[in-house]
Amino acid sequence: MDNISKTIRTAIKMEKNGIDFYHKAEEKTSYPLAKKMFLSLAEDEKRHLTVLKEILTDLKFSDLDRFFGEKPRQKIENIFKEARNEIKERIAANPDELETLKIGMDMESESVEFYQTALEKSEDNHQKAFLRRLIEEEKEHHQLLQNTHSYLKNSGDWFLWEEKGLLDGG
Repeated sequence: MDNISKTIRTAIKMEKNGIDFYHKAEEKTSYPLAKKMFLSLAEDEKRHLTVLKEILTDLKFSDLDRFFGEKPRQKIENIFKEARNEIKERIAANPDELETLKIGMDMESESVEFYQTALEKSEDNHQKAFLRRLIEEEKEHHQLLQNTHSYLKNSGDWFLWEEKGLLDGG
């Protein structure tokens, strides 16, 4: 149990860092879509933190479904749908916003690697299920950040590919 406690303590630090990062990113960005996304990611990290703290208290990994509600991708897709309806022209992101997104992608990649390593070392089925779920969510966070980066860097191409304009004539 000592090894899993150490893993959870490290994960708690990572999640706290993620929360701080996403709140700071939200404050610095000027683009409403990015603001909403950063706040949503911070809320996901807070949920992860709550789960990890509870697990650290009793080291029980069962009954965790109650902590995992709507998937990050579903929440962010709603934000992008709003953006599609509101945007009439390309909005250029400043280089700092794009760099913030890259840093976020790096953080999410590190989280995936950390949880993947913990998964490979785990022998408990409940721990494995929990870690797989965290890995899935962190991968979705990375994908959402990458998608937002692509959108802000070149929204015209983003809409072309995301909306499949070439395929359906839209």
